[in-house]
Amino acid sequence: MIISHDRQTLFIGVPKNGSQTARAVLGQVGVDLVGELGRHPIAREAIRLAEARFPDEAIAPTAIYAFWRDPVERFCSAVEFHKRCLPNSFIQLFPDRFVGIERHPRWLEPDPNAINLDMRAVIDSVPPLDILAALPPPPVPGVSLQPRGSNLSFYRPQSEWLGGTAVTILPFADYEAGLREIVDWFGGDGVSVEIPQINAAAGPLSELSMYEAEAVRAYYAGDLPL
Repeated sequence: MIISHDRQTLFIGVPKNGSQTARAVLGQVGVDLVGELGRHPIAREAIRLAEARFPDEAIAPTAIYAFWRDPVERFCSAVEFHKRCLPNSFIQLFPDRFVGIERHPRWLEPDPNAINLDMRAVIDSVPPLDILAALPPPPVPGVSLQPRGSNLSFYRPQSEWLGGTAVTILPFADYEAGLREIVDWFGGDGVSVEIPQINAAAGPLSELSMYEAEAVRAYYAGDLPL
């Protein structure tokens, strides 16, 4: 979703893989293709967005980068963000659990302390596997970005962004080093760039049992060969 000024390098921001931090850093040395919308286009869509932004130029990046994250860790990160910031989406997923509890006035709530204590108690009591079971079935091979609720986009498998095109995949475990490398490819100075932490977890991620972790791996089976 960030393309270099010479249109030779493209970064694809996979949700819950440091995409907002990467936007903040790479936006200084490239062109943000989605602006304030904050969407997460796959490579083909990002190239179409670049062609619309620069109609007189041929867009054919010679290098496309993205990060890959362990699916279990990424799922736990998605659950943490979901519970902390998107209270009303839980009412959509589990309406029977919120009888008598009013909706929060904001869809995105960055301040977890602003959420009604009764609502917070119900949200915190939802087990990770209940959330997993409420998600749509894993995508059909060869069919990318199946329709889902927008508030659930950060649960989509990484393969929906990283499959079907030639992408240089960097490990999220070495995120800072990988992002500095991408900055260099964008023509910036990766050594000196400051890397903030945007949308980072407010605390330690939850630890899943072996059974829960296997269920998550089964749902994200398409991500494992990446």
